[in-house]
Amino acid sequence: MISFAFILFLAISLLCWPAYWIVLGKLRFLHHLPSTKNHLRISVIIPARNEAHNLPRLLESLNEQTHPPHEVLVVDDDSTDATADVARTHHARVIQSKTLPEGWLGKPWACTQGAEAAQGEWYLFLDADTWLEPHALRQLQAATEQGQHGKYAKHGEQDTVISVSPYHAIQKPYEELSAFFNTLMVAGVNAFGAKPDPSLFGQCLLISCAHYQQVGGHNSVKHEVLENFQLSQTLREQNIPRQCYLGKGTISMRMFPEGYSQLCKSWQKGFHLGAKKTNKSALLFSSLWISGAMFFCVATIILLVAIVFQKSSSLPIPQLTACWLVLYTLYTIQCFSVFRSTGAFSYLNALLFPISLLFYQVIFFHSILQKKRNKSTDWKGRSVH
Repeated sequence: MISFAFILFLAISLLCWPAYWIVLGKLRFLHHLPSTKNHLRISVIIPARNEAHNLPRLLESLNEQTHPPHEVLVVDDDSTDATADVARTHHARVIQSKTLPEGWLGKPWACTQGAEAAQGEWYLFLDADTWLEPHALRQLQAATEQGQHGKYAKHGEQDTVISVSPYHAIQKPYEELSAFFNTLMVAGVNAFGAKPDPSLFGQCLLISCAHYQQVGGHNSVKHEVLENFQLSQTLREQNIPRQCYLGKGTISMRMFPEGYSQLCKSWQKGFHLGAKKTNKSALLFSSLWISGAMFFCVATIILLVAIVFQKSSSLPIPQLTACWLVLYTLYTIQCFSVFRSTGAFSYLNALLFPISLLFYQVIFFHSILQKKRNKSTDWKGRSVH
């Protein structure tokens, strides 16, 4: 019976394993693009709510660009810390946010005010916890010359909307627990698989002023927690080309410097609406891959039980272990590839991937339970439903 259960779960896991390649088989990096001589007039817009600790690194990196931005605007979203003073110290223009109107969420409102004040021909929206390498703006400009499928744009496609998933910087052990969340966030935009139809990442978005106005800007997503998904849908409906990249070696972020609690709250926030907004195909194959990894974990438990309690039985332990080792190697290779492509996750994290996977599942089911109880998640002093 134990042998049958083990083989069944391992077989299911093996069948789900190829789903990874369907959603993440064609990772694309911003730093791989050829250089450009173009110099676009880019207005960098940074929505900031209590970001005094994050802004110095981002603003300093913007001041060091080989292709400097036209201007840098920090929208102070009712901060209670020194956000505005830090921004001014680093030569950014500060936009003091007006009172949050009814029906708006904080980030879309801040982005809207930044866009209204901007004078550039392109808008680069950046989260305050990101930072750029000196060549980043040059590479972003090169990306606008690419078509929707990563080739050089045809005439009329030069205004490709660019979105980047920043490389996830890791400084403390608890941050390693974000590995699967980060992976599925990348998979969920449906930009790196067999049939890409890109959505957008929320941390880094470059869009022309013309296209931004054409789709109604952030006014069209004013009540959306994951405004990037809805904005990408509007762009898709108007046949505006979009392209996504990974930011390794170009754009980075550190999401959770404040501790474990911040990490949990952030990913719970994403779960509330993430599944509804994710492309159905990307959601299906991502779920299959995660399910396969979970079935592998169950098979691992069964194997351990067999080894510990069935030593005197006739179970083919060596053969079962060999089968387990093959599949473990296959999943570890996948985890290693995507973890290291999307963030500075350790090699050990990939080798011990069941730990991060089980943590992901706990947060996922806790988020579902919170939703059923109609409880909101508090984020930066505001409730997120």
